[in-house]
Amino acid sequence: MEEDIKKSHEEIIQESHERSKEFGVEKSRVFPKKVLSEDELRQLLNQNKELMDIATPFLEELSDFLKGTGYILVLTDHEGCILRVMGDKKIISEAEFFNMVMGAYMSEKIIGTNAMGTAISENVPIQVTADEHFVSAYHRWTCSAAPIHDTEGKIIGTINLTGDSQSMHPHSLGLVVAAVRAIENHIENIDIQKQLFDSNMYAFAMMNNLSYGAFAIDLNDDIHWVNDTACRTLNIRRLNLINQPIINFFKDWPKVKKSVIQEIPYIDEEGRFQIENLDEKFLLNALPIKTKENELLGFLLTFRELSRMIKLVNKYTGSRARFTFADITENSKAIKSLVKNAKMVANSPSTILITGESGTGKEVFAQAIHNASERKDSGFVALNCGAITATLIESELFGYDDGAFTGAKKGGNPGKFELAHKGTLFLDEIGEMPPDMQIRLLRALQEGSITRIGSNKAIDVDVRIIAATNKNLEEEVKQGRFRLDLFYRLNIIHLHVPPLRERKEDILPFLRFFIRRKANRLSMNIPDIPVEIIDKVMAYHWPGNVRELENFAEKLILLQGKLTPEMMDEEFRTVLENKNTVQETTENTIPALPAMFIPKSIEEAEKEIIEKTLKHFRNNMSQSAKSLAISRNTLYLKAKKYGIPI
Repeated sequence: MEEDIKKSHEEIIQESHERSKEFGVEKSRVFPKKVLSEDELRQLLNQNKELMDIATPFLEELSDFLKGTGYILVLTDHEGCILRVMGDKKIISEAEFFNMVMGAYMSEKIIGTNAMGTAISENVPIQVTADEHFVSAYHRWTCSAAPIHDTEGKIIGTINLTGDSQSMHPHSLGLVVAAVRAIENHIENIDIQKQLFDSNMYAFAMMNNLSYGAFAIDLNDDIHWVNDTACRTLNIRRLNLINQPIINFFKDWPKVKKSVIQEIPYIDEEGRFQIENLDEKFLLNALPIKTKENELLGFLLTFRELSRMIKLVNKYTGSRARFTFADITENSKAIKSLVKNAKMVANSPSTILITGESGTGKEVFAQAIHNASERKDSGFVALNCGAITATLIESELFGYDDGAFTGAKKGGNPGKFELAHKGTLFLDEIGEMPPDMQIRLLRALQEGSITRIGSNKAIDVDVRIIAATNKNLEEEVKQGRFRLDLFYRLNIIHLHVPPLRERKEDILPFLRFFIRRKANRLSMNIPDIPVEIIDKVMAYHWPGNVRELENFAEKLILLQGKLTPEMMDEEFRTVLENKNTVQETTENTIPALPAMFIPKSIEEAEKEIIEKTLKHFRNNMSQSAKSLAISRNTLYLKAKKYGIPI
């Protein structure tokens, strides 16, 4: 059966002889005829260093075994060039006479049929003896050779055993094959070790660059491994953690371990590590480490700072400040003075009370103050005290623990104070806060800590308070509806935002800005605004202030400047219907000339809006595109069109 599948030895020799004739090999010449120079050999040995390093120990062991038997061992590269010769000195001397030395090529193309060249050509172990050699000079020898393969099956060299033809033994080929198999196994083991090493390096690189800390804990509750993030987060060296009991650093471990063993999920639970100078809460997750056979090997404990998670939550839930002082229109003296004062106190830790009518932009000032402070990288968390029921405001401010009341979310919930840790808490409509909550708020401000509903554990918070109201809090204090001590605590720095009717210089710039923004968002053209409308706008007293003006701008866009009294609120309708309306003029009022208001071309308006939006979002293309209601690609194209640097 084997004879049917493989070529016979005789067929291989015959085919080798035929190839030798085709190559033009002459039997009468002394071979090999191709030998590398000293420099070329040095370069070749360097290229095959890995093969030689692996093969040499096996060749030396085999050479010691054959010592005194009249054999030599030859190692070649994949082209049959001799890399190493060792063994009987007499045979080595005879081989050198025939130029069979390091750097000599023993391929069929060079010297015809021979064990090394034919083994490479046919990719099989072979024994060539006496006159089976194509060159008569080698008839005195018997040569046994086998090709060496790498892990991909490519020939990388051969091992050849040469001796006197009279002492030929069939087992000599077996010795060569066994040596080759040992070398190939070693090559495979090295490759497996390299793959394992590379896999470990990939695993370590991934684990060490995770955004959360990780502990691998064995069944004896000792820390077996930690990643770099854990060391950085906990500010502790790896050698101070490895092989140490986890309970030394995390007192709740027995409870966590029990939960994992009982297959009760331990996901995103709050906890603390008992490490000196570490004042941080963490979200922890624990999972079992098991074998393929489901045998428990240990545990994986991961953790990340709660403050970082809160920042992430604030980022994607709108709990962040969008406005800066650059977004505030400063045409009037009153607003210029207000902005100047606000900038002066922005970086102060003191509580600020912002007063003003509804719609004047109190929250815009609060956000601008936050963004001008050292707290700008932490959350800006807002709570409208007038838009939430008295029963819910406590849980909103201070949060609650697991099981605090019916319907409480499992695991509890942090309140606005915790979400604003290291940042700013904006309490809008503070004058609407219920009296009993005023007491709790005052205590939190005085002590710098809060207690969740259903818990008796105090949580330290570092929060800057900015409160706002459209009420006269002093009058509220007199009426007994607002605590005097809380008023003094909030009113450390007082900023008052004047109504729009007291700063008419800001009306037209505001209207122009709103018209352009609304036109862009609604994908509509900016209409021509009649002079009469501008006069009416300036004459109107705007009880809804900036918010009302913004809504008016949207109506102008939707109606393309064709306002009718029935489309307007009752107060503004009266102004529109008054034919004799004359714009009120003061020394600070800018005359309502058409040239001052009629917008620029659509392209100029679009460019200006894009520039202001990019500036507002600090060149964040995703946020800017979302604000402009266009795709990021469209925003890139428009920025390129108008030469806007990004």
